[in-house]
Amino acid sequence: MCHTKRFTNISWLCYVILVLFGLSLSTYTVSKAQIVDGTSPNADTVQISPVFHKWGLSFGGVLMSGTVTPALWPAGEGNNFGGGLPIESPFGFGLSIDYNIDSSLRLFLDGNVYTYRKQVGVEGQSSTSPWVFEMNDYATNLINFTEDAYFYMQTTGFRFGVKYGIQKNNFRPWVGAGIGFYAWKVDYGTADRSGSWGSDNGTATGVTFLLGVDYIFSRESKSPIMITFYGDLSSPVANPVVENLFHDGWTWDNAGGNHIMGPYRIGFSIGFFH
Repeated sequence: MCHTKRFTNISWLCYVILVLFGLSLSTYTVSKAQIVDGTSPNADTVQISPVFHKWGLSFGGVLMSGTVTPALWPAGEGNNFGGGLPIESPFGFGLSIDYNIDSSLRLFLDGNVYTYRKQVGVEGQSSTSPWVFEMNDYATNLINFTEDAYFYMQTTGFRFGVKYGIQKNNFRPWVGAGIGFYAWKVDYGTADRSGSWGSDNGTATGVTFLLGVDYIFSRESKSPIMITFYGDLSSPVANPVVENLFHDGWTWDNAGGNHIMGPYRIGFSIGFFH
């Protein structure tokens, strides 16, 4: 139930961003049409900032939503099939540098850290999966845990891309895309991260897509402050291979792969231009 609530909250945030984007774009379109056909009530009131800021710096965080398919899961969860289990404790944060080519087009370079987890074992209970069945030579599909166990995914990386926006007064709705280069690590560990049953790491690249709305305070100042609400979509996939997982000789080959970050992300950032 809590996973459904989290996904619903993120869906509502996506809806709010789309509404803000649409309202900002509509306001820009109406004002531009009034100027073109001469119906603007007072053309002198339409202001275009004479100040052009080349550089921007911002810091923010994201909440994520998505699913994961670990090596095993608590018996009974997902009807014992396990595919597409909701991720837990998903969040990320990062720093972004923008370079404005003109008032509409800008390049960006950001660095980010993402993490999520999924509980795969409960103290005093059994976990299951087809992989466990195979590792037990098809004698049983259960494995018992004496303490809580989790699947962890941690990712760091940077991304380079472009954003295109439409400035209208203090609002700037925009769309963007970027290509990222990431280092990921998978770990099956205890709740406090003091112990591990096995891990793997690697690198991945991939394209992501963005949609957001900036609000810029005091545009005419030397270094105006900006806040941004945005959606960030898509994620590269990792295919970890963890040897001696839980028992010697047990190898988990994640051929189907898992996202290195939640593929649906909602973010907020604050920064300034100069």
